[in-house]
Amino acid sequence: MSETYRLLRFGVFELNLDLEELRKNGTLLKLPPQPFKLLALLASRSGQVVTRDEIQGQLWGNDTFIDFEQGVNKCIKQIRTALSDNPDNPLYLETIPRRGYRFLAPVRTKIVPAPPPQVREASSGLIANVAGQVRSRVEATGRGLPSSLEDTGLVQPSSTQSQSPNTGIPSKFLWILLPSVLVLALLGYWLLSRAGH
Repeated sequence: MSETYRLLRFGVFELNLDLEELRKNGTLLKLPPQPFKLLALLASRSGQVVTRDEIQGQLWGNDTFIDFEQGVNKCIKQIRTALSDNPDNPLYLETIPRRGYRFLAPVRTKIVPAPPPQVREASSGLIANVAGQVRSRVEATGRGLPSSLEDTGLVQPSSTQSQSPNTGIPSKFLWILLPSVLVLALLGYWLLSRAGH
């Protein structure tokens, strides 16, 4: 089963509970971990009053020795700054005096599949890198194409190597790409040699 992300969406904002990210219209906003957790708690209980005692128990722990009052006030201020919310006329976060806080905006919960890892840039960069290295070695030695992968100097003789030395790309990926690069290099070499006659 593929990995999924749990999202809370309200207005133009989106909370990714798994990545601990707050986004506004897709743009990542800075929000430290503790304010993020408090925002996630409040948004997940939209419309309900969440007491300061509940916040302390869930996010700080009842045994905490830090100044909880100052800590929660600082978190609320950071949340309001991130959401551009006015405490006197709130759209998102209402203070309930002597009780706690209530998240005002309707919140939609959504589960989405995590995007697949991006490999396109790495593969195209790898092709260009390997092709350039093969071409420069052919030109430097004047011997034509190498007879084996080890002769290129791009692959170590040891079969236990799991990654290419410079790119961090698995060597099995090289074994897939390198034949194509070598065919292109051979074709280029053949065309150059014919042009010289």
